[in-house]
Amino acid sequence: MYDLIIIGAGPAGLTASIYASCLGLKHLVIGKVIGGQMILAPDILNYPGYDEINGQDLSNRMVQQAKKRGGVILTDSVINVSQIEEGFLLKTEQNQEYQAKTIILATGVERRKLNVPGENEYTGKGVEYHAKWGRFDYLGKVAVVVGGANAAAQTAVQVGHSANKVTIIYRGSDLRCDEVWKKHISENPKIDELYNSSVSEIKGDGQKVTEITVLTKAVQNQTTSKNLAVDKVFIEIGGVPGSALLIPLGVTMDPGGFIAIDEKLATNVPGVYVAGDVISHRYSIEQITSAVGSGARAASLVFSFLKQQTAPTLWGSSQIRRG
Repeated sequence: MYDLIIIGAGPAGLTASIYASCLGLKHLVIGKVIGGQMILAPDILNYPGYDEINGQDLSNRMVQQAKKRGGVILTDSVINVSQIEEGFLLKTEQNQEYQAKTIILATGVERRKLNVPGENEYTGKGVEYHAKWGRFDYLGKVAVVVGGANAAAQTAVQVGHSANKVTIIYRGSDLRCDEVWKKHISENPKIDELYNSSVSEIKGDGQKVTEITVLTKAVQNQTTSKNLAVDKVFIEIGGVPGSALLIPLGVTMDPGGFIAIDEKLATNVPGVYVAGDVISHRYSIEQITSAVGSGARAASLVFSFLKQQTAPTLWGSSQIRRG
């Protein structure tokens, strides 16, 4: 019986493990992909302490620190969570069972993909699913943003500050974003919109993206095809939260499938906490910094739940609990 099992090994789950170790909680981390979506980031410029670091290196450092503090990380996938008298029973894809008094769900959000040729091959080589804040390599580039809601519009505006040209490609006849984003787009002459269109293929030279094929529905449902030379392809068509595991427990979710929580990151089911991008958007900004913050807070709140006392402040080794 563990004090805590953390489901998910991205930045939120790994941070929760670090804090759980420091707080003396017997715990386990179970994740299908160690590092989560973070490992897809080719470079990260806005994580405190690093001028620039790629996602895989940052993940490796987090894993190393979690293990050094005493965390145990298993590469496996939890497929079922049920309540038992003492807490929760977890079953995994590798036919293992684990029991815990509490759980933290940190499964994040899996970005929706176009599922077109070249997408997987050029992910991290020009294909991205979220524009990073403070990126300077947009300067002089030609980019396309696929999508029509707020995330796509915000990305177009952000990239449009420094790129030579940005084209929004959307399958609908008008953007679905808020009016404020439409205003920003209309005021930037470098941003164009291409409606009733979709990307059918992403091409490159083996090292980076060089062009895309775009299909556009014309009059009388005729479809035209053309190639566009591009440097960057931002796919902003939403994401699927990894919250389905908690449905059998009766955990409350918002209309988008994200988990509803209170100010303590607690769900409506006692002993169940969440961290990272799987949290309702009210508390998450889909950034690594946001994820690690919620992971630390969730571990501290688990401690308080189990020990019925406020979690201690953790800074140096003199404050770390020993069991």
